[in-house]
Amino acid sequence: MERVYGTQHEQLEQKISYSFSDKEFLLLALTHSTYAYEHRKMGIVSNQRLEFLGDAILDFIVGEEMYKRKASWDEGKLSKHRALVVCEKTLAKVAEQLSVGTLLFLGKGEEGTGGRTKISTLADTMESLFAAIYLDGGFDEAKKVVLSLLSPYIDQALHGELIFDYKSKLLEKAQIPQNPHQVAFEVVREEGPVHDRMFEVAVLIDGEEIVRAEGRSKKQAEQEASRLALQKWK
Repeated sequence: MERVYGTQHEQLEQKISYSFSDKEFLLLALTHSTYAYEHRKMGIVSNQRLEFLGDAILDFIVGEEMYKRKASWDEGKLSKHRALVVCEKTLAKVAEQLSVGTLLFLGKGEEGTGGRTKISTLADTMESLFAAIYLDGGFDEAKKVVLSLLSPYIDQALHGELIFDYKSKLLEKAQIPQNPHQVAFEVVREEGPVHDRMFEVAVLIDGEEIVRAEGRSKKQAEQEASRLALQKWK
């Protein structure tokens, strides 16, 4: 892929309500280390330094927002809930909503192993994007974008609704002493090449199938199935 600004990048700017004065910052934020390595003779560098800066910016903005909104919470509780918002899974969800994966500049090997959908890559790219906005437009602009994209997750975290270990939550619910239940997970389908495997997992409660869900790993499918089961099983 040629590393130039185009229509898709403009669409991303529209989605985040921020237009870069220097488009190179946006392109840099989307440049994976594998692409930079393959094009090192052209002087291309990766987004890794931006990622480092973006991580700090993100921690501060989300931390400040929680600090303001939860005056009664101590440091430990604030840190725990901030971690849910700035973690890989949350950032990857935001990246997926913005279709960031389709815009990444990846090396050939990374492209061939599903790099555009890797949770870690998507999360790192979001951190890089926040840093790029900060360098291009300043802290206030970066803060606007971060809060506009992450406010729903901040709200969920503050209300105890942002849970990623749904499987543990489901098992905990099933093991209430007054009314225990047996929960089981069954892989009902597994297909695709090794580098792009798809799993479908069913959740059974007391032997009865409740829901099914898909994922790119057995663990991911179990988590998604558990999330759906918690919604359905009252």
